[in-house]
Amino acid sequence: MEATSPLKRDKRSFEALSGVIYRPSCIELVDQHHRRISEKSCVISAREDELQTIKTYLYHAALKQGLSEQTHVTALADGASNCWSVILALEPHCKTLELILDWFHIGKKFQTVKNALGESFAESLESAKWTLWHGEAEAALRKIAFIRDNIADEKNRSKLSGLHDYLKNNQEYLVNYDEREKANKPFTSQVAESHIDTIINARHKRKQKMQWAREGAHNVLQIRASMASNEWEEKWSELAMPKLEKVA
Repeated sequence: MEATSPLKRDKRSFEALSGVIYRPSCIELVDQHHRRISEKSCVISAREDELQTIKTYLYHAALKQGLSEQTHVTALADGASNCWSVILALEPHCKTLELILDWFHIGKKFQTVKNALGESFAESLESAKWTLWHGEAEAALRKIAFIRDNIADEKNRSKLSGLHDYLKNNQEYLVNYDEREKANKPFTSQVAESHIDTIINARHKRKQKMQWAREGAHNVLQIRASMASNEWEEKWSELAMPKLEKVA
């Protein structure tokens, strides 16, 4: 589950929440370094309705993927509080719900700070990241705090504070990522990110000239989510074709 803003950060800015739901058996190995999802359900909402629409979409998508009261669900999220709130709506409908802060987004946060601080702090940051990877969240937070407190530049201190706070706020969702990888358990959404990019495409990204009102963006995103889920042809036949036949 991911939160993203499809518009510029001005007074018209708004957030869209998206998710990709799939069964573990649908992860297929492409080669040594790549995997793909053979069957999935993509959902997204840009509506401002206290998360009710995205919760409904997520639940029905999970049902399509086989959700039942006996299902063990593993949920990865980017750390936004509204994402956790949406995912928790599944809790009454499954046997167990395991929440994990997505390693893909953790890695992006570390890389952003590393790029800002330069090579002189790369080794220290990698040490903190390695510690976090091995499930030692408190030790990793101490290392990041130590680096932060020994940097004079206020801008760089702020970036480290952002990384520290991000991990601290999501500490209950941090796991031993090394153990999960060795056990072949999910810990990263990297394989699903291309589907999110397909939905939030260039026409919705902040740097493009095309802008959308919230409801218009929401409607367009439903089409893109349907296409990413390989459901568009079926829905087009069910909804559009009968109307076209009447017109003809």
